[in-house]
Amino acid sequence: MRRVVVAVVGAAAGVGLLSGCSPARLPLAAAWLGTDGQPVALVKPCGHDRAGDIDLGSWTEEETADGVSGTAESPSLGTGWRTPLVGPPMEPFGTTTFPLFEPPRSWRTEATGPQMLAPGRTYSLTFKVYGTGVEYTGDLYFTAKDLTSLRPGQVWADDRAMSRDDFDDLVDDKC
Repeated sequence: MRRVVVAVVGAAAGVGLLSGCSPARLPLAAAWLGTDGQPVALVKPCGHDRAGDIDLGSWTEEETADGVSGTAESPSLGTGWRTPLVGPPMEPFGTTTFPLFEPPRSWRTEATGPQMLAPGRTYSLTFKVYGTGVEYTGDLYFTAKDLTSLRPGQVWADDRAMSRDDFDDLVDDKC
């Protein structure tokens, strides 16, 4: 009996050590085309949480297949921007709406590639909310076609079109 208990405890400890926890990935961002036809993004951390990092990356299927670019888990910045990795940390932010290719100046982003939607590219907008480590990330994946297919009043979030009220409900459910 003692051997069985030791074996079970050992197996549980091994599984715990080998299965590192990654932060929760939540659909807490939305995008749509503004009245001027330019993409607009909304990032919405849970409740009073403040995000401390945000990036926009993109890739094509060909780049991913050739290994030249990133993947959905680690996008390259073929077209996009990134908050700097060195220097003072960015000022944490809460719910923010902004033109996708003109993020707030206070974020001090570094642009890469043309700052416009391009056909055939998949975009990834990701922000991180920190505590003692990364507590969760807010993720949004979309293409130019996804945004141009939206009807008035709709946003793209969680891999589908929805109303702004449905997006608010989605965020409430996920948080």
